[in-house]
Amino acid sequence: MSVDRTQIQLNRRSQPKRTAHLRRVPAPAERDTVFWRRAMTAIWIAAAFLCGATSLGLPLGFGASLDIMVMTLIGTIVLALGSWLIAWLLAVIRLPMPRLFLGGCLTLAGGMLTVLLVIETTLLAALLLSVTYAFVAAGAGIVFALVCSRLSPRRPRPHLVVVAAAFTLLLVPLGIDFSASGLGGSLDDSADSDAPINRVESGSYAYSVLTYGSGVGRRDEFSGGADVLTETVDGSAMLTSWSGLQSWYWGFEPERLPINGTLWLPQGKGPFPLVLIVHGNHIALQPSDQGYSYLGDLLAGKGYAVASVDQNFFNYSPWSGISDSDMRLRAWMLLRHLEELRRLSGEPGQLLSGRLDTDKVLLIGHSRGGQAAAMAADAGRWFSGEEDLRASIVGVAAIAPTDMVVEGKQAQLRDVSYLTLHGSRDADLTVFYGERQYNRTSYSAGSDGFKSAFYIQNANHSRFNSDWGTMDISLPGGLLLNQQGVLSSERQRDAAAFYIGAFADAVLGGDEQARKRLLPNTGVSTGQPGLGVLSQYNEASEQTIADFESGDKTKPGRGVSASASPLFVWSEESLPDRNGDVKGSRGAVLSWHSAGQSSILPDSTKVSTESVTSNSEGGWLRLTGLPSPADTELGGLSFAVTNRSWDLCQRKKACQPQALQLSVVLRDLSGREAEVELSTPLTAPRQDNFMRLAWLDSGISKGKYSRPPEPVRQTIRLSFQQFRSVNSRINMRALDYIELRFRSQSGGGSKLMVDDVNWYSGS
Repeated sequence: MSVDRTQIQLNRRSQPKRTAHLRRVPAPAERDTVFWRRAMTAIWIAAAFLCGATSLGLPLGFGASLDIMVMTLIGTIVLALGSWLIAWLLAVIRLPMPRLFLGGCLTLAGGMLTVLLVIETTLLAALLLSVTYAFVAAGAGIVFALVCSRLSPRRPRPHLVVVAAAFTLLLVPLGIDFSASGLGGSLDDSADSDAPINRVESGSYAYSVLTYGSGVGRRDEFSGGADVLTETVDGSAMLTSWSGLQSWYWGFEPERLPINGTLWLPQGKGPFPLVLIVHGNHIALQPSDQGYSYLGDLLAGKGYAVASVDQNFFNYSPWSGISDSDMRLRAWMLLRHLEELRRLSGEPGQLLSGRLDTDKVLLIGHSRGGQAAAMAADAGRWFSGEEDLRASIVGVAAIAPTDMVVEGKQAQLRDVSYLTLHGSRDADLTVFYGERQYNRTSYSAGSDGFKSAFYIQNANHSRFNSDWGTMDISLPGGLLLNQQGVLSSERQRDAAAFYIGAFADAVLGGDEQARKRLLPNTGVSTGQPGLGVLSQYNEASEQTIADFESGDKTKPGRGVSASASPLFVWSEESLPDRNGDVKGSRGAVLSWHSAGQSSILPDSTKVSTESVTSNSEGGWLRLTGLPSPADTELGGLSFAVTNRSWDLCQRKKACQPQALQLSVVLRDLSGREAEVELSTPLTAPRQDNFMRLAWLDSGISKGKYSRPPEPVRQTIRLSFQQFRSVNSRINMRALDYIELRFRSQSGGGSKLMVDDVNWYSGS
């Protein structure tokens, strides 16, 4: 019995020890030897790079160098905490691995995953990229540890090496100038091999550069350093979400918003026509208004007073987001600049007295600024009491503008000349929104207004502003962008300066030669050789033949009838953008297929081609019942056409859209004909990969980069003289019909759209 009690006592004494042994958790880093701790250095460097790139893309406002240091420090703390937490969890399950190193890899992957999800990368693509990034960093760390183990025969103190490396890398940003133009953007800015053009015609005026400001705010050039003092304005009614933090940072409240800007002023008595330039949305902590100095220099040299407007305090900030009334604020503030400059020019004794012609104003805007400029030119749709200011706006130039619906309305320009530019490699706004405003711009009888649109091959969004860098996506996501073949910054801004300079001369200076530079296929030298451009043009004096807006394809215009070749399946449809949304214009859509294929009607009803032969000889669209041209000597025929062959390729991975050969026939009532063939085939837009890895086009930003290219119209203008050179006897005053003839260059199927068939007058 005593033996049993002794055994029980022994069991009881040993039980707590056994329980304690079972419950003891191994030290999280007990398996992380010197080798693995050395390898952690690469994990930390990869995390520091990710944090530094993020701080450049989304700055905190302390300045680029301090932003990088702060973000890297935060990233280091997160990496340390995450690594130890994961290592502890792995220790709980007793995973026999270097747990701290593995925890660092998983934390790094988690940080990259978070960044990628923020830029709307699909979960699968984000996971793949995150794991790859962590795996590469881990591999680099292992290589680094192997090298260190071979170089050092004695046991080092790895924690001291890591601390020294971290301290050095944290201080590196203080010695780097992050204000350099384009930093944080593409490293292959000159991706296109062609040299910059630099053929923009500059003027002969000398000019000075001044600043005007309200004397408040954090920017010295607009506060204490302003050459001209302006009033403040009260924007509190619209700017309801303004925070105390914003007031502290910017140095003013919504009740006294400053009117700040940089003014390029020609020397001389004046008055000089006024140009206002307004930037778009960018990081608020990185000023955008100086990025259009190249336009200020150009236009001031031509004799125009140019003001680049400061609206940076309306832009997005990581601290405050962006106002819900953003677009109304931008348009309203632009009008306040115009109003204040008019006051300063009209007051005697002012530096600007009598120097500005504020009755003849051109507005230029980029991105959201482009839409704000159009809204200001149609101010009565949103604001009351602005008619006098609105009436002074004679032209709007919009660079890659947005086209958002604001309070259920969009700008409808009337008797205002309009120019828009957009790039085919715009990764911010992949849709040519400026073409929608082009379609909503109209003219009264007797107006001298005109509108023009240019879709520039390989231009992107950011390079139109010299301070926006070279990437259209903020870092670090911008590193995924494919920059191969994108126009260099200088070449892209040269193109913008050329078109905007010509537009300003035409609208403000009444220069007919400058206006001709904006015409498509006129033979007038553009100074832009080798630049791929699809252009549209329309002027108030044109006579409409067919606009295809009636809903009946056979009656496209007043008194005009339309018919098409039996080889064509045709209808009247709206022109869609690359997202499938309508652009606000309708046209005749004609499609045909090679032998053995079936046609698809708009209602998806299949039509067998057994009764329709291959269209290797092409087909036609004929318009009869034509109005008589007003100018049969210097005038001609104008129409818009779009190669929409991509519509037939959506289900074919290896499809190559067909180029179209186009000719136009005029036939008079006596049966005399003249046919003019276009020397250049009508090609479909090229499908470019926006991402460095092509498969990512469908994995980022909800797949917007993987959609078919933007269908863009191209205006064709053929003079009556061209037809007379073919048949001198044709009677332009008694025409029977116009016939547009099309055929695929390779004899295959294709699809196109025809719209806005007009007579134009010469000058």
